[in-house]
Amino acid sequence: MGFVAPIMLWGAAAAAVPIALHFFFRSRYRRVPWAAMKFLLTSIEQTSRRLKFQELLLLAARVAVLVVLALALARPTSTAGTAGGPGEAVDAVLVIDTSYSMGVREAGKTRLELAKEAARDVIDHLPPHSTVHVIASADRATLLGPAAPADLDRAAEVIDVIRLSHLATDFLPGVTAAAEILEHAQTPNKELYFFSDMQKLGWDAQSKDLKTRLDALHQHAAVYLVRCGQQTPHNVAVVGIVPQSGIAHTGERASFAVLVRNTGGEAVRNLTVSLTVDGDASQREAQPISELAPGQTQAVTLTAKLTSAGLRVLTAIVKPDELEADNRFDQVIRVREQVRLLVIDGALNEQQPEKSASFYLMHALSPVRDEDRPGYYVQPRLIAPQQAVPALLADKDVCVLVNVDLAPSAGERTGRVPHGFLDALSRFVRSGHGLVIFAGDRVAAGLYNKALFDQQNLLPIKLKAARTELAPESVRLDRTSADAPFFRVLAEDDQYKGLNAIGIHGYLETEQVRNSPAHALLRFNNAQPAVVSRKVEAGEVLLVTTTADLSWTDWPLARGMYLPFIDLLLNHLLHGQAALHNLTAGSPLHWEPVERDAGQAFVCVRADGTREHLGRPRNAGGRALLTVPDTATAGIYRIVADTSSERPSNRRPSDTGVPFAVVPDLRESEDLQCLSDNQIDQRLGFHPVHRVAGRDIQEFTGSERYNREWTMWLLAGVLGLALAESGLAWLCGRPW
Repeated sequence: MGFVAPIMLWGAAAAAVPIALHFFFRSRYRRVPWAAMKFLLTSIEQTSRRLKFQELLLLAARVAVLVVLALALARPTSTAGTAGGPGEAVDAVLVIDTSYSMGVREAGKTRLELAKEAARDVIDHLPPHSTVHVIASADRATLLGPAAPADLDRAAEVIDVIRLSHLATDFLPGVTAAAEILEHAQTPNKELYFFSDMQKLGWDAQSKDLKTRLDALHQHAAVYLVRCGQQTPHNVAVVGIVPQSGIAHTGERASFAVLVRNTGGEAVRNLTVSLTVDGDASQREAQPISELAPGQTQAVTLTAKLTSAGLRVLTAIVKPDELEADNRFDQVIRVREQVRLLVIDGALNEQQPEKSASFYLMHALSPVRDEDRPGYYVQPRLIAPQQAVPALLADKDVCVLVNVDLAPSAGERTGRVPHGFLDALSRFVRSGHGLVIFAGDRVAAGLYNKALFDQQNLLPIKLKAARTELAPESVRLDRTSADAPFFRVLAEDDQYKGLNAIGIHGYLETEQVRNSPAHALLRFNNAQPAVVSRKVEAGEVLLVTTTADLSWTDWPLARGMYLPFIDLLLNHLLHGQAALHNLTAGSPLHWEPVERDAGQAFVCVRADGTREHLGRPRNAGGRALLTVPDTATAGIYRIVADTSSERPSNRRPSDTGVPFAVVPDLRESEDLQCLSDNQIDQRLGFHPVHRVAGRDIQEFTGSERYNREWTMWLLAGVLGLALAESGLAWLCGRPW
């Protein structure tokens, strides 16, 4: 319980007045012996006890009148620290959910529009001299204003400009920000209004901390949960684009699988899925989906013409449904005219090439006739370890180490990797390129662990000794273990059933490391990893624990099995090189310009067309780096040169630049269920005030403030006690 005017409780001290009068003005008498009255003593004693009891009743009634009157004047309320009585100023905080589920339309309006209307109504009905803070909240909270909290008109203008984000729901940040504001509020009347669709994800994200925070807030503020929308929408979402036709290169019509998922509770029919490149509607390809069951994900294969090299933007769209935000999925891919690889063979044999460790690998990389290889889009360069100088990495996309001994013994024809090459290789990978390491008898676990794991931090996982004395047919590949996007086809397509029959005669064992960033893309049937991946800053390293030749495996001779595997390996690495250009809403955007542009100022053109000046790149560990921290809206962002200070004749085109694709945080639409009022109360352990947006605002402002205050009831009690005291005084004053 709280009090609007607690100082009035001192009025209860007036109850001491009748008590003092009772004791100080009692009847006084002197004992006088009188024998004739001795016989009346018993009757007088009985009468005296009755009179004393009546006087105590009157005293209690008079004290109660004064105490209850003092309580009434102190204006108690039902929630500690909150009065909010009619006409009393209020410190209000309005938290508006801007996660993209608030974009669902109900009765012709989005849930966000309903929330904004209800928030403006709350402001319109606040008592004079009240203050307002407006917070936009999804999985993070932003205080929008107003700068002067007492400026209610400005607060309404702030609400008008709130826009939907593409972030997921998490109620804790908004509640935390509101609690911090109310903690420093000046008036005792505090009110929190939370406008949301009450999505289950928001309550589950940080449920324990959210319950604790709201329970503490409820002790000194009135908590209103204003529901904006109640229906579970029909929704489908584009959740991914997966290349299907090898490495993306110019001049081909590439095939892509567009993944569409029904996240609603009912089947959705008559959908259309389309795919474009760089927004070129004339080249758009579309396919229908007749029906998609609840929870079902369907891959729709579409093609796109890749006419030019560089970073290209794929855009997949599905329609129609009731939630537009996740109907579009953008993805940046790098299209190449040629793919250049540096292959370092630790057992290179120029006299007898078929005995080289990379013999089968080189044929898998260029599966064309010798006369056609110069025009083939994959261009591998084969060298021995002693030829591996840093300059060779300058124009390469991927480096491949095949059975390379990092410390060969004296007299070895292959020689030693030159000093400084491993440092250059580390920079090569970290700047966004790929590295593949094939095992073999020249790969010493201790040297690789020291040089590539401990020193360069490139090796995906620490190695143990090679196992080569294996019983025939005891170890084979397990295609069902392939779960990465590019490798999943090995498990799902029946044409790769033969993988399970491939014999493994030797492999490198690996150490089990807890919380390792490495991920096994493919395993043997004994659960040992066959292919291990690890992200190293912007690049990626793949370790193949068996050989690229026939010394430890029959894989290169398996018809139709080895070439697709090498193709998937390259696809995985090259596609990952565009990973920095593909973000989820809310993730910061980082870009490293080329060295010649390190002193150039840049501008970020956001998805909504607004421009943000980024200035010049900052120095981050010796590298030039630009950062865009706010990517709450999905779409295409572009970083372009800032030409605002240049002469018009020297300005370059400003809307091309480097593209970045930001997609919605798809956690938001995985489960669009909204909790009921009873479910929320059970989670919180108390009963906040539940209201529905769109109803009369008086329902949950003025009238609610009246209901929270007990003054009228206490004044009625004072009147009742006064009447009771008068009646009792009359009754006691009658002669007996």
